[in-house]
This record gives sequence, C-alpha cells and structure tokens, in this order.
Amino acid sequence: MPRLRRPADTDSREHLLRAGLAIARRSGIKSLTVRAVAARAEANLGTFVYHFGTRDTFVDELIERWYAPMVEGLRLVADRDADALAALRHVVLQLVAWVVDNRAFLAQLVLDAGAGEGGARRFLRTLDARHPALLLELIRRAQHAGQLRRDEPEHQMLFLMSTLALPALVFHLAGQRGTAPPALVKALAGYTTDLAQVEQRLDWALRGLAP
Repeated sequence: MPRLRRPADTDSREHLLRAGLAIARRSGIKSLTVRAVAARAEANLGTFVYHFGTRDTFVDELIERWYAPMVEGLRLVADRDADALAALRHVVLQLVAWVVDNRAFLAQLVLDAGAGEGGARRFLRTLDARHPALLLELIRRAQHAGQLRRDEPEHQMLFLMSTLALPALVFHLAGQRGTAPPALVKALAGYTTDLAQVEQRLDWALRGLAP
C-alpha cells in the first residue's frame, strides 16, 4: 500500500512557504492568514501549526527565506574583488538590481510596517546589521584605500541608496497609487529600473565621492 503522507513531510513545509510568498507578493504581508496560506498550499491547519506554530513564526521565516539569499550573494560578490572600490560598485549594482526586481514587494513591506504589521516591523528593525552593514564595511575599505573621500560612511551610504535604490520604490508607489502626475511618472520611472541608467548614476556618484 502507498505510504500515507504525514504533516512532518518536508515538502509540506516548502509548499506552505511558497504559498505564503505568493500571497505576500500579491497582497502584502498583512494579507497572510493561516487559513489563506493553508488553503493555497492545499494543506490543513494542523500541518501549518505542526511546522510553524504561530503566524508570527511563519512570517519571520518567510521574510528571511526571501531576503537572506540576496545578502549571501552580496557577500560573495564583496569577497570576489580585492579592489575595495570595485567591490563596492559591484555590490551596489547587484543590490539595486534586486531592489528593482522586488520593488513591488518591498514597497508593500514598508507600507505594511507603517500599518502596524508586526512581521514587517521586526524585519525592518534588524536591517542595520544586514546589507547596510556590508555597504558601510565596503565604504570604509574604499576610504582606507584612498578611493573615497573621508566623510561619514553613513552619509555616503545614504547618498548612494537615495540616488540608486530608493527611486525605484518611490516611482513604483507613485505609479500604483496615483500620487504623482502620470506624465512625470512615465517620463522618469524608466530611469529607476533600467540598470544601464542605474550604472551611469552610480559612476556619477562615485566620481562625486572621489577624494
């Protein structure tokens, strides 16, 4: 007789996480209910409770599974270049490419945090020790190598991210919510997602930060 599947089967855990990510990408973290996730994964509530216990635990793991591979990829890129400025440049470009690809989910994550969603808030409160810490490390290395001016690393990181990554989120929200003139959004939004244009702005920024 065929073996009956049990709640402990590892593939049921994966199905739940994939289902949750699909829902979150479409409607945000706030829309993640235990019933909705279980229904999409074609699992029962007992399976969800067996693997995750609570919604908060599930949301925390879901966000981590989505985010952590990106940071690991950035660290691999950073370790590949001995030249500090080249490492910074490659890491920033890869990070911005990820932001562009995930701008809808990122924008919704920020909105969810503002609306009081605990999982989104917990994630955002831990960011300082994640990819921003890597960027600051690379900026300090480039400063020490004499490739960047010796200004506050935090200020330089803010300059780079507000020039390169933040516009992708701002224009996505503006286009979705109609909070900016449509003609302006249409004229400028492409610059925020075209990686060739992003790379050009990064080169301008790094020249401006040169000693």
